[in-house]
Amino acid sequence: NMKIKCLKCNDIIESLSVHDYKKCKCGACSIDGGNEYTRIGGDVKYIHWVYDDGHEEPVQKNNAK
Repeated sequence: NMKIKCLKCNDIIESLSVHDYKKCKCGACSIDGGNEYTRIGGDVKYIHWVYDDGHEEPVQKNNAK
């Protein structure tokens, strides 16, 4: 399962199943889909992917305008 981190409130959230919709505590981002698909919501400049080994990467690499 993919996890995301909200850079506004530092909340880390993950979706565990298809209909497991989660929002961070400040409401700026969301994740849904579990292992079937991953859908994230919110402004990608405030969201990082969080990997099992603990490292983070921006959802969108520095190509946003």
